[in-house]
Amino acid sequence: MNGSLHIARIAGIDFKIHISFPLIIIWFGVSGYLSGGGMSAAITNVLLILALFLFVILHEFGHALTAKLFGIATRDITLLPFGGIAHLERMPEDPKEEFLVSIAGPAVNAAIAAGLFTGLLLSGFFNQPLVLTELLNNIWMQMMVANASLALFNLIPAFPMDGGRVLRSILALFIDELKATQIAANIGKALALVMGIAGFFFNPWLILIAVFIWFGASTEAQRVETKIGLRGLVVRDALVTKFHQVEANQPLSDVIQLAIATDQRYIPVVSNDNFLGIIRRFNLIKAIDRLGGRAPAYAAIDVDPEGLDPETPLEEVLPKFATHPVLTVLDGRQLVGLLTPDSVQQLLLHNQHLGDGKIKHQSTGESTDVV
Repeated sequence: MNGSLHIARIAGIDFKIHISFPLIIIWFGVSGYLSGGGMSAAITNVLLILALFLFVILHEFGHALTAKLFGIATRDITLLPFGGIAHLERMPEDPKEEFLVSIAGPAVNAAIAAGLFTGLLLSGFFNQPLVLTELLNNIWMQMMVANASLALFNLIPAFPMDGGRVLRSILALFIDELKATQIAANIGKALALVMGIAGFFFNPWLILIAVFIWFGASTEAQRVETKIGLRGLVVRDALVTKFHQVEANQPLSDVIQLAIATDQRYIPVVSNDNFLGIIRRFNLIKAIDRLGGRAPAYAAIDVDPEGLDPETPLEEVLPKFATHPVLTVLDGRQLVGLLTPDSVQQLLLHNQHLGDGKIKHQSTGESTDVV
C-alpha cells in the first residue's frame, strides 16, 4: 500500500505501518494529557491504543495463517490509523474455505476476550460490587471489551467487514457466487443507509462508517462481477498490441521525446527483439537528471522484465494490478503485448455489448490511451 513503511517480516509475511499511523498514537497521548490526568494519563492512553492495535495485528494474522492452510499466501499486513488490512493474494474459491478464512480474524479476538474474561473470573474480579468507574478503570476489563468489540464489529454482515464475506460464503453454499455476493452487498448497503440516517441524529462517526460500508459493498460486487465476466478468457484476449518501444542503446533524450509526443507513460525497452524491461515516465525524468540525455535507454529500466504467458487465465492476473499498473506479456523473451486495467475493462465492455462473455478480443486502440 502506498505510503506504508516496512517494519518486519513475521511468519513469512511482511508487516507494514502506514506513515499516518503515529498520528493516532500522538492524538491519544495528547488527549489523555489534556483531560487533566497529566503525563500518567497520556502514557496510559498510549499503552491502551498500542494494545488495541496489537489485537488488530493478531486479528489479521488469524486471516493470514488460516489462508496459508489453503495454499493462499499473504503479501503483507498493513496497520492503518483505523485498523489493519491483510492483503491476501486471493480469496478462496471454495465457500467453506472462505468462511474459515473470514471468521478466523474475529475468532482470534473472541478467543482473547474469552481468555481475559476467564482470568478476571478466576481472580475474583466479578465477586466484588461492580461499579461503573471500577469497570472503566480496570485495564484487563478494557482489553476484554476491546477484543469483544473488535469481534462483533467485524462480524457486521456487510462488505468490506469479515461478516460480509462470512454471509457470502454461507449463501454461496446454496446459490452461485455472483448472486450470493449481490445479496450480501445489498444487505450491506441497506445497513449502511440505516447507519447513515442514524448518524445524523446520534453520532457523526456512524456516517463515516456508513460511507465505508457502502463503497466496500459496491467494490466487492463489482470485483466479483468482473471476475466472473472474465472466466474462460485468457491474457491474449485483452492484449494491447499497438504501442511504442525503444532499443536498449537509444539515448534517453530520444525516449523522452517519444514519451512527450505520444503521451505514453510506460515504454518497453528491447534489444535484438529480446524484451529487457519497462521505463516509467517518472523514472525516465529522474534518470535524465542523474545520467544525462545521452545515457542509453536501458539505464532507466525500473520494471522487472518478468512477463505473463499469453494463455494465463485473466481472472488469475487481476490481483497483480494492485502493484503493477502495466503487465508485460512474453512469448519466450519476445514482447507480444501489454496488459492494463483499461484493456481488461475494454474487453469486458466489448463482450457485454455483444452479449457473449466468451468472445475473443485484442485492443485496437492506440497504446497511448491505455499505457
